[in-house]
Amino acid sequence: MIKTNLALLRLMEEMSANGNTKGAITLRDLDAKQKLIMQDQTLQNVYIIKSGVTKCYITENNEKDYILDFLGEGELLGEIEAIRHTKAGCSVEAITPLTVYVFSNTQFRHFLETVPAFNYTILELLVNRVTRISEKAARQQLYTQAEILPQLLHALESQQITFTKQDLAEYMGISVRSLNRLLKDTEETI
Repeated sequence: MIKTNLALLRLMEEMSANGNTKGAITLRDLDAKQKLIMQDQTLQNVYIIKSGVTKCYITENNEKDYILDFLGEGELLGEIEAIRHTKAGCSVEAITPLTVYVFSNTQFRHFLETVPAFNYTILELLVNRVTRISEKAARQQLYTQAEILPQLLHALESQQITFTKQDLAEYMGISVRSLNRLLKDTEETI
């Protein structure tokens, strides 16, 4: 459930220690619940999570949030906006204390053009992300929420991170009230 990309994390560790690229990369720390990116904001930087967990979500016109993903170590943030020169399509908030590598959009594009390992790793990350999102959408179409919830709870248990009911409901695209009903029904069948 929490996505990570250890290959990109290792590459960033190497690049931030390399004399040629280290000056272009800085670190930033955030507390839990602090927002890193706001939807519709113009971004100047791209971020790669060094440590911690974030939630990436869209706020709809009806003021409801829908969580797209939970992202952890090595995950990339702001890349689409840097490539397409657009405003942020979603918000990103720290769930746990967070440390991110930070570099400018210009530097990100420069790394894509001049560091083949970086380019390849980013392409692979983007392909994996599209695949995951497609699989999540397919699951939501093919299975009932009652069938999805036990799988989700098992994934949470294996990753040993606690999420609020609000976060779980937003991830599933349902209300907290509906989630509570599903949890009650799940307990009754166990």
